[in-house]
Amino acid sequence: MQSKNTFIYDLISGLTVSFAALSLGAAFGTMSGRGAFAGMIGAAVIPLITSTFGGTRIQASGPTAPMTAVSALVVAFAYEHFPDKIMAEQFITLIFLLNAGLLILCGLLRLGRLIRFVPQVIILGFMNGIGFLIWADQIKRLFGLGDKAQISGNLSTNILVAVSTLGAIYLIPHLLKWIGLPENIRKFVPSMFITIILGTVVTTAMHLNVEHVSLGNTVGSFSEFFDMLQKYFPSSADMLTVEIFKMALPYALQLTLLAYLDSLLTSLVIDKMTGEKTKQQQELIAQGMANGATALLQGIPGAQATIRSVLLIKEGAKTRLAGVLVGVFALLGFLVFSNYITLITSAVFVGVLFKAGLDVVDRDYVKAYIRNHWSQLRNRNMQLFFIVYSTLVTVFWDLNIAVVTGTIFFFLAKKYMNITDAEDEYEIVDSEEISG
Repeated sequence: MQSKNTFIYDLISGLTVSFAALSLGAAFGTMSGRGAFAGMIGAAVIPLITSTFGGTRIQASGPTAPMTAVSALVVAFAYEHFPDKIMAEQFITLIFLLNAGLLILCGLLRLGRLIRFVPQVIILGFMNGIGFLIWADQIKRLFGLGDKAQISGNLSTNILVAVSTLGAIYLIPHLLKWIGLPENIRKFVPSMFITIILGTVVTTAMHLNVEHVSLGNTVGSFSEFFDMLQKYFPSSADMLTVEIFKMALPYALQLTLLAYLDSLLTSLVIDKMTGEKTKQQQELIAQGMANGATALLQGIPGAQATIRSVLLIKEGAKTRLAGVLVGVFALLGFLVFSNYITLITSAVFVGVLFKAGLDVVDRDYVKAYIRNHWSQLRNRNMQLFFIVYSTLVTVFWDLNIAVVTGTIFFFLAKKYMNITDAEDEYEIVDSEEISG
């Protein structure tokens, strides 16, 4: 039951987390290739649905770095194989809807309980791989490598802006502490959001020769928006063929695996903090519903986000309303700030995404391996082997293959070589950090 006291806690925590949700939504939308508009839709719509119907009572969901990395592959593949924009967008929407349907099916088939069979070392490795893929994607954008068009404007300026953005996200919390700002105020100052605003103000005021963010598929009125939704819905006869579904299914499976792992691993972290137990099947169904809704609205898919969920609890969230308010405030911010998004320098989001990739990569195991001289221990060397294996397969081949083959090989090694998995304290966290 919602009381006045719990409402205040939910209101403050929801508002605080919404700043990060909106900032990351815009950055992930840009990274996906669909534009900031799509990312902000996901940042607003997904938490509204998952916080209302999800199996984790207090949570924050939305676009995440791993989901966006695969979404970017989807968008690139669609535009490569379908020169017609309408067909490409319909194909993208089809994949995102298939992802939603598969997540709901996983929930209905009660597959959530299988999460306990995925070894920690494999999770660490494939999340490392996702982080490296994000870095590689942003480096390609900065320098115009591979199939990526280089960010327009002066290269040196773009690099400086990206590096300064990354540094400012880490520096601002320490700077606020140094100037003596009370902790109860500092915790409500989101460094990522402040960095984006400062970067935008500085680059705009100095009239720097840099590229600015594109909103992507955007509209000027509700009637135009509904026309766009109808146009990009995969309903044409050419789209609904066996061949098209064969092309779409592998990407949908990748997104489903990521959403499954991202959401249920986060739920384990939240369960430890709250002493509650997530209803895993309900969580998968809610994530599927949310990704389906954002797909219909031309957004990008997401999952439960660890750092945002953890921060929600640390800020005092008491009920489901806190997560719902993350979506409400993100929606309000989207409506208010969407016209100003194009003022943001593309290189600022490169810096934000470098930070997102850094947060995905696990450093704790490597630090412990070096600090504790684990190279002398056979079991630790085997653990490191599986981490490296799943990392490399994710980067150079496919994340589904990394998880499936890595899991099979691990259990074979466990049976015949008597190895053990990494401890829970090395559990990977999601790709966002709110205050540096």
